[in-house]
Amino acid sequence: MPQADSTKSLSRRDFLRYAAATGVALSVAGIPARVVDAAFVGELPPTREFDVIVIGTGMAGLAAAVQAGEQGARVAILEKQLKPLFGGNSRLAGGIFAAPEARTAEAKAQFIEDFLVKGDYRTDADLIETLADHILDDIEWLKSHGVEFLEPSPMAPYRVLGYTAAPASYQGMPKLLDTMLKAAENLGAETFFQTKAQELLVDASGNVVGVRAKTSKGLVDFRAKATVIATGGFAGNGQMLEQWVGPDADESMVRGIKWATGDGHIMAANVGAQLIQMGGVDTLHIAAVHPKNTASANPFQVVPYALGINRLGRRYVDESLGYVAHGKAAMEQPGLEVALVFDQAVADMPEGQAVISNFDRLGIEIIKANTLDELAAKINVPADALKETVTSFNAAVQNGQALAADPPKAAHAVRIEKPPFYALYPLGPGITLTFGGIRINLRRQALDADGKPIGGLYAAGECVGGYFLGDYVGGGSLTRCLVDGRIAGRNAARA
Repeated sequence: MPQADSTKSLSRRDFLRYAAATGVALSVAGIPARVVDAAFVGELPPTREFDVIVIGTGMAGLAAAVQAGEQGARVAILEKQLKPLFGGNSRLAGGIFAAPEARTAEAKAQFIEDFLVKGDYRTDADLIETLADHILDDIEWLKSHGVEFLEPSPMAPYRVLGYTAAPASYQGMPKLLDTMLKAAENLGAETFFQTKAQELLVDASGNVVGVRAKTSKGLVDFRAKATVIATGGFAGNGQMLEQWVGPDADESMVRGIKWATGDGHIMAANVGAQLIQMGGVDTLHIAAVHPKNTASANPFQVVPYALGINRLGRRYVDESLGYVAHGKAAMEQPGLEVALVFDQAVADMPEGQAVISNFDRLGIEIIKANTLDELAAKINVPADALKETVTSFNAAVQNGQALAADPPKAAHAVRIEKPPFYALYPLGPGITLTFGGIRINLRRQALDADGKPIGGLYAAGECVGGYFLGDYVGGGSLTRCLVDGRIAGRNAARA
């Protein structure tokens, strides 16, 4: 029977507060990217038998569990956290699912093209095509289980529609996840919280036949003919960040859950699965955020119009490239600390007002000064350098560009000259999610380095590689999780 639990649904803020206060501390120790099996002594662990095992309770995992349950499979859902913390990065997400603008070949082609362009054509076009083919039906499937959405809205400059989980951005995902967990349990799924999957079990043929997990009472072997890994990314694993991304990557803040420690990546690799697109900063989605609220204090609206200033009082990026380019550039600045500087004219723009309102709501101070000298003192940069940077930038502004500035700015260039002057400070790079992961085929089977499926093993969601690189279309990650989860659950149940 599903475990009974009387815990009430947590808000985004309650979730973060609860996580920080419990024994599930936010500073999770790094796990090796490859582990050596420990010597095992004593009696074998007790065994539980199921048809399908799903590891993870985010959007991908719950979609897989519900889909498999609808097909009559006996499902076990494993989650290493306490129940109030279930949901992974999905619980903290804005709740937008990106979809084609219509059920037409042209709309699907535009959706696919925008996704491929965003990944610089280095991602898997066949996987992207499955998103275009399935997402509208999958959203209707969520609705059939009681999930509610706001009216879809355009997401310029992309040719996609955004379906936001009701009642609002950053408020709908906890409700959606609660709804889908109940749907899985109503279909007979058994949920096991505080149950950390440690290693996959294989038979003499090399097929995955379950997972060995650590519970509060010791090890348990969960046996099944199909296992779905939906464990999320590796942003919380400092060792993996150092090894795969770069020596300083582990110093970045983590905007999502801190316990996304690459568990699925490690387990899959240990049975021969290939990990793809894991190397370098392009495998991360990064934003420069305020440390007081890394999840929500992302001033993305104002980035294109502001000046990014480092500790030396200098610009370091073309801000018009957007907040992800700005966040990645922040990783290379002294002390990994930067400021966004703008004036009253930018503050009066809708984008400026949106950021100011959000920071006020979060209780984060926006630094304000009548002169650049005063502002420089408040953000701890040399006043002469800041004034020279602003003066030379202003002189380069022509027709919305500043091509002669250092570095050049291709668009949204406005002079910073109308006091008072503002600064968002300190900001530092924060990892939203990771892109690299397990290589899969269109059935969402995990593949080895030779491109052959590993029997009994499926993967879905953020632990999968091939979808995104460098950046992604907003709403694309939840879309990927939902589509992956249903396909993986469907094929796992057929196994």
